[in-house]
Amino acid sequence: MKNLIVLKQSKTGTSSYHLSDNGLRRKLITLVTLSFLTVLSAGIGAGYFLFNGDIDSDNVLKNMQSQVSQKQSEVQEFKEKVNRELDSLALQIGGLYAQSARINALGDRLTQIAKLEDAEFDFTTAPGVGGAGLELTNEENTPENLFESLFSIKENFKQQEEQLLLLSELLEEKDLDQQIKPSGKPIRNGWISSSYGTRTDPFTGKQAFHSGLDFSGKKGAIIQAAADGVVIWSGKRGDYGKMVEIDHGSGYITRYAHMSETKVNVGEKVTKTQEIGIMGKSGRATSEHLHFEVLKKNTKVNPWPFISKK
Repeated sequence: MKNLIVLKQSKTGTSSYHLSDNGLRRKLITLVTLSFLTVLSAGIGAGYFLFNGDIDSDNVLKNMQSQVSQKQSEVQEFKEKVNRELDSLALQIGGLYAQSARINALGDRLTQIAKLEDAEFDFTTAPGVGGAGLELTNEENTPENLFESLFSIKENFKQQEEQLLLLSELLEEKDLDQQIKPSGKPIRNGWISSSYGTRTDPFTGKQAFHSGLDFSGKKGAIIQAAADGVVIWSGKRGDYGKMVEIDHGSGYITRYAHMSETKVNVGEKVTKTQEIGIMGKSGRATSEHLHFEVLKKNTKVNPWPFISKK
């Protein structure tokens, strides 16, 4: 039987142990063998791991490069999107400035038409705002909210512009109506000497209908247009004598009869209070005076409501 000797080195010297038991020997051999196999397996595993680690590193690097490239592409797309939104925002702001300029111009024109004082309503000055402190919200400003706000402001501007245009048209029509509708006396210095309606005819002494108003005044008194219009007659016409007839539009016509001299020609545009002739007694008249008529849609009407307007 062979003995297995185990040597042990210590400070006191070398000690030896003899293992003669077969079972113990087998166990020790098995333990050493397993230890060797474990170390060998670990080495093989490490080599395999290192070998495969090179391949995995390449894949990881490629994956990282792919992800970086994808992120760069996403950043570029986001940058382009932001630039597009900024361009759109700039266009909308430019449109708002243009709408604001149009509204200001309309406001100035309405102020002039309505004859408001500059200090009473100034479209070029921002109105004062204020009030109690407002409760803040947690809502953040986002591009979507900003674009929604701009769209809302744009729609409000559009609606206000349409309303101002309509108001402007109404005021202009009203102003034009005031200009073309006869108003005020047709003579600069004079008085009413005969009214509209039934009266005694000065030539026959019988009752007759007087279709206008007669104005008397000093010799050479100036006759003036009662409203803006176009001269459609200037000269002699039967019993009217020397007469001027003016078409004011909207169905209004005025007649100025018995003049000694007319100062305007057919087709000439005249303005309210413009001199159109000199008072006289041409035609069927007993003395110097002005016979004034107002026609509405070719029907003679009482001139008094028109001349009484200021």
